[in-house]
Parts: sequence; C-alpha cells; structure tokens
Amino acid sequence: ARFPDSMRVKRLEGMMWEAKGEYDMAMADYDEILEEEPNNLAALKRQVALLRARGKPAEAAKRLAAHLEVVGSDADGWLQLCDLYLSQAQYQRAKFCMEELLLLNPMAYIHHLRYAEILLTLGGIDKGGNADLVRTARKYFAHSLDLKPRGNLRALYGLLLCCAAAPKGQKTAAEVEELGACAQKKLLEEYGEAKATSMLDTVKAMSTALLS
Repeated sequence: ARFPDSMRVKRLEGMMWEAKGEYDMAMADYDEILEEEPNNLAALKRQVALLRARGKPAEAAKRLAAHLEVVGSDADGWLQLCDLYLSQAQYQRAKFCMEELLLLNPMAYIHHLRYAEILLTLGGIDKGGNADLVRTARKYFAHSLDLKPRGNLRALYGLLLCCAAAPKGQKTAAEVEELGACAQKKLLEEYGEAKATSMLDTVKAMSTALLS
C-alpha cells in the first residue's frame, strides 16, 4: 500500500468494505484505527452507524458511552446516544443525555423540547403517573417556546398534553387552564398562518377535548 500507516486511508478502506457489504471486515479496520487512536471520532462514529444498521443498538450505545466518558463535550455524540437509548425505551438514560446537551448548549430550543418530551413520557409511564415530572416537562416545553416562538408545533402539542395531564383541583389549576388555552390559541394561529384550513377543525376539536 502507498500509505500503509494512514488512518484516513484505513477508514476509507473500512467504508469500502461497508459498501461491499463486508461488515466484519469494516469493523476490523475501524478497530485497528481505534487501537492506534482511541479518540478517532470518524472511525468511532462509522462503527456506531454500522452497529445501528446491523440491529445492535446496545453495543453501539456501549461504545459511544465509553467515548463520551473521555470526550464529554461531543454534542453530536450525546445526540446519537440519546437516540440509541430512546430506540431501546431506556428513557432515564436518554434523559441524562439531554441534560448533558442542555449544559453544553442551554440556548438550543430543540434540547429543551426533547428533554420535555422525555420527561412527559416518563411521567406518563410511571405507575399511576408522576405529576412532578409532567409539571417539569411543562416548564421545559414553555421554555422551548420562549426560545422559538414560531413554528414550534411539537412544543405546543407537548404543552397541551401536560396541561391535560395536570391534576384537577390544585391551587395552580387556573394557571394551567390559562396556559392550555394559550397553547391551543397559538396552535390554531400556526395552522391558520400556514393556510392549513383543512386541519383547523380537527386540531380545534382535539385540543378542546384534551383540555375539557
């Protein structure tokens, strides 16, 4: 070979094996690279992608988690690890990944949104529900909307679901009711501005049913 010690050439060779469907050969090439350069991100992420494609999310998550213990500032790595945990319904671990991402970039509306979605999921699957988690999710959905007020439909729907799940008869019931009505109004405005008139009646009926 012309460049026998080049890690870049070795990685390209691994990608060539992938293209040919020789996945074991590709993994062997990436392993060789990582033995020489344990923090070679390109090789590690090719391995993770390969493991995901081969239906081995647990092994992919294990390798990625080991990398993040060393390089904790790798935001893309935390995002990938979060997705891997979500694909395995490991919501507590996915929650931790999002907390790391919030520390790395507290102004990213999508991080607040995804964290809120995970909290809401945890609050719903917990036996008997978990009002504290739902309440915290509501705050993060609201903050996501503060950071991105327009075109943030997922946050509006999440806010509606949190308000619908809030226990009735508490001191904050009026505040939650007002917040839910505001979310419904903004949701209808979004569909109206997008000229999605065919959806307006459906969205209005659905959101009204949730809040009733």
